[in-house]
Amino acid sequence: MSPSIAFGTGKVPEDLSTYGAWARQVENSGFSMVVAGDSQSLWADPFMTLTVAANNTENALLATTVTNPVTRHPAAAASTAMALQQISEGRFRYGIASGDSALLNIGEKPASVDYLRDYTAAVKALSNRQVAHWEGRELHMRWGPAPVPVWIAAEGPRTQFMAGQIADGVILSNSLPADVCEIVLGNIAEGARSVGRDPDEIEVWWFANLLFAESEEAGLEQIKFLIAGTANHVYRFHMDGKGLPEDIKPKVAAMMAEYDSRHHAFADGANVNAGLADKHGLTEFLASRGTIAGPPEYCIDRLTELAERGVNKMVLAQFMEDKETWMRTFAQHIAPVFC
Repeated sequence: MSPSIAFGTGKVPEDLSTYGAWARQVENSGFSMVVAGDSQSLWADPFMTLTVAANNTENALLATTVTNPVTRHPAAAASTAMALQQISEGRFRYGIASGDSALLNIGEKPASVDYLRDYTAAVKALSNRQVAHWEGRELHMRWGPAPVPVWIAAEGPRTQFMAGQIADGVILSNSLPADVCEIVLGNIAEGARSVGRDPDEIEVWWFANLLFAESEEAGLEQIKFLIAGTANHVYRFHMDGKGLPEDIKPKVAAMMAEYDSRHHAFADGANVNAGLADKHGLTEFLASRGTIAGPPEYCIDRLTELAERGVNKMVLAQFMEDKETWMRTFAQHIAPVFC
């Protein structure tokens, strides 16, 4: 028997009036979590989106993957998170990171690691009805049904170490290869042990793309715009300590210099980012870090390899055009093996 994997999934909510039906199909297809990103200039508000999901699912976890510490005051963020926690009867997880397209598209800078740490600590305290300290002030929360677990999307050594110290969960991108897994899990564990925490108590979720196609090449063709976007997000601040070979770093830097955040995570024909990985000779390399593509049998083999290495929680983004067929294929071939 193959090791089990818990799967989450999310999509860009083009129309919230149909999002509830999609969320029901997600849960019925074997997924255990629904996620929503936060990029207000590109997508619908994630908290509104996940409220729709909460009202149309029964057991699936709900998570922001991810929001940021700049566009919302921590008291407002904590209050919104607790409201969603109440609506979902305890199923919500507050995922956060330094900020990418949400901030770049309004001219704001991503948060530093220290700022993200302080913000996360404030949201955690408030959602536990404790006094929070934020920018020299005491913050209080007078209502709230239950604590809200906080997850951090951590892509560099410092953020992973910090997440190990304070986060309830960690979200990883471009980290599927065994050597990269070893690096990032080591950073998280080191941070946890530095404050007396058990690393095994921290949930770790790997973000990945899963494409069903006649061949790996055909599957990658569907997702090239996102391969470039994920790399831009993971390596935008620096590339040190992230398992990148030295000869790859100049290519990644050149690709990121051309990346256009106005088209982030959009698959439309006008997307100027779709050809960047090919242009800089990075498609195969970057795909190996976060994409599984090919016939279902091949995908099962790849997922089995990952599960045997301890990758047991994965978020699979739905950026393919035919999402219903993709979920039916997942339900027919993947869920019976791993879920």
